Amino acid sequence: MMSIVKVISKLENYLIEKAKKDVFVYTGRKEMGSLLIKNKENNKKIIVKPSESTIPIGGKRLQDFIIKTSTFKGQSIDHYIYLSKDFKDIAKRYTKRYKSLTLISFNSKKRKIVVYGSMNVDLAILNHIIEFADHSDYSISYDFEGVLNHQGFDKKKEKVIAKVEKAPYNPRVFFSYSWDSQEHRFWVLKLASDLIKDGISVLIDEWDLNNYNSDLHQFMETGIREADKVILICTPNYAKKANNRLGGVGVENTIITGEFYDKKKSNKFIAIIRESEGNLTDALPTYLKTKFAIDFTNNDQYNSQKEDLMRKILNVPKFKKPKLGRLPILKSSEL
Repeated sequence: MMSIVKVISKLENYLIEKAKKDVFVYTGRKEMGSLLIKNKENNKKIIVKPSESTIPIGGKRLQDFIIKTSTFKGQSIDHYIYLSKDFKDIAKRYTKRYKSLTLISFNSKKRKIVVYGSMNVDLAILNHIIEFADHSDYSISYDFEGVLNHQGFDKKKEKVIAKVEKAPYNPRVFFSYSWDSQEHRFWVLKLASDLIKDGISVLIDEWDLNNYNSDLHQFMETGIREADKVILICTPNYAKKANNRLGGVGVENTIITGEFYDKKKSNKFIAIIRESEGNLTDALPTYLKTKFAIDFTNNDQYNSQKEDLMRKILNVPKFKKPKLGRLPILKSSEL
């Protein structure tokens, strides 16, 4: 079986030989198998990073790589292409969040290449990746909607490459809550159940802790880090435990605040208020008091508030923002 590093080497040779009009290859600038190239059309620098790991690559590894690799061999990086044998679902979802990221899985046994985040990479580069696969006699799939007219193929007809089957994307949310009472616990489970029925994948200790070897700390840390959204179900007791770092809620909020103050991640956290002692903000931990929270204290408004929560999770506003119109022509009168 061909190694990932060898694939990068073959890709380098292919680009030098077949794509030199479009792509500049920084030969001699490889490190641990990584390759640096430049799209001549817009001068964007792209790093191609291989991984020989037998374990599917997860989101944290990708995030760490991007954060630590803002430059490579003295060149600033505009786009990241990560090549591996397999990726976890959370890593594939990262290509929707980070437009500077493209993932390529390579299966030498099945002679198959799959590109995730193909819309993120420049079309000229994507064309050459597809042509490289075709040249190497590998099938290639990618999450691109439509037909590409590849410059290296027969110009008289368009060649359709197999596309990745697009399954509906189900956001993954993590529930952070306190066990205030049996009644409160059942209410939380009902909300989780309703969201699951509406296509939202909910990660909650009641149903998912066993998948983490019943390790509560691993469940909380991994769940919060890899979730698309974190739902904080706030009550006065939850706020007390969060502020004083007590119990499981305290551990969760230590992890949460580590990401909450990152401007790129602050929208990941959605607060809902289930109970209050008169003033709604009393149910919120200190760091959330200035943030928007959805009021779930009135059971009669449960369905409408659940819809508001769904819209927050899916980032779909109730009313569509209009397109920016033309300025009116205004005339001035003389005094």
